[in-house]
Amino acid sequence: MNQDDLQRILQAIANSGIKVEGDFVAHKHVEYEVNGVAAGGIGIQINDAGKKLTRTEQEVFEAIESLQACLDERGKYLMHDYDQWYAVFRVLSQFCGFPSKAKDFEKSMRNIGSDDLRLPCIYENFRKVTLNKLPQNVSLWPNYLNTADQYSQKQLIVAVTLMKELKIA
Repeated sequence: MNQDDLQRILQAIANSGIKVEGDFVAHKHVEYEVNGVAAGGIGIQINDAGKKLTRTEQEVFEAIESLQACLDERGKYLMHDYDQWYAVFRVLSQFCGFPSKAKDFEKSMRNIGSDDLRLPCIYENFRKVTLNKLPQNVSLWPNYLNTADQYSQKQLIVAVTLMKELKIA
């Protein structure tokens, strides 16, 4: 790779909105390398799956409030079980900087007023939810809407609807 190729890559990264950070480490997995990292070259590791969006607590509260008001084609609430807070937890912790520990997440939700919602956030009701057939990366969940089992479906619809409310998807 020559200097022009490197310049094009760096320009593409700069224009993409991906945050680029540099650090000095003794050992790191490098996905793309230019001129040998050990010899002072450049190594790039791209990780945008955990990209955090800035949302105010009011915006998050309003999105959850709107989510809880959404009805399906039969006129039933999309978010109808307390355990569906798991999907809200996963979306907000991955994309909006909310805590990634369920108990801490519940405290954050109480602080923004979830106790006033139709289905308040209660840690005990969603802490044991596991979706073994879905990937960890919530941004991939919409790909499973038509193929997931019924148990996962109710989480998926909440996650996808909340991502739309927050303009993540």
